Amino acid sequence: MRHSTLRQIAMEADTRGRAFSAGSAAQTAVHEVALVSLRLALAESDQPRAWERVALTLANQGARLPIDALGGADQARWRLALLAELPEITGFSSFQDVADLIGDTINVGAPRYNSGDIRGCAALYWMIIRLICETPATRGFSGYARLQGNLRPLAEAEAHAGTMSQTEADAWAWELRHALDATARVATP
Repeated sequence: MRHSTLRQIAMEADTRGRAFSAGSAAQTAVHEVALVSLRLALAESDQPRAWERVALTLANQGARLPIDALGGADQARWRLALLAELPEITGFSSFQDVADLIGDTINVGAPRYNSGDIRGCAALYWMIIRLICETPATRGFSGYARLQGNLRPLAEAEAHAGTMSQTEADAWAWELRHALDATARVATP
């Protein structure tokens, strides 16, 4: 699957879902069908690229992810919104590539947080941490496996039972942000 196709499907499902009342069964069905379609298309790849592996994780509604604890009536819509933002990363050739991705992510996440969308910020940060953990080094460079290892516990953490309170979501957003900041410091020469 092409990355542009993934983004187009995610955005189109959101547009079509808006034709129905927010939280309605019809709107949820549009979003869920889009995720199932994406999962089936992504599963056909014999050797999925890093962004495809993250997309497949997000499209799998059968697995509860840490971001699901952030709440929201329509988890499928939440996941589609993240899929629309998923960068097309297939590999890192240097620590600077990692630092650039983190910088770009914070440039989106911090304003989102500051505007009151703490849950959206946390979801974005988690997705990028997951992407970093899924992305191979295209050329070997010392310390990359350790860098991924430091982020992996956050990427693969079990989902919080139930829905996080605003305070819990805020704390998690900051935990993810601090992990990204620490990773960027290591990745920046």
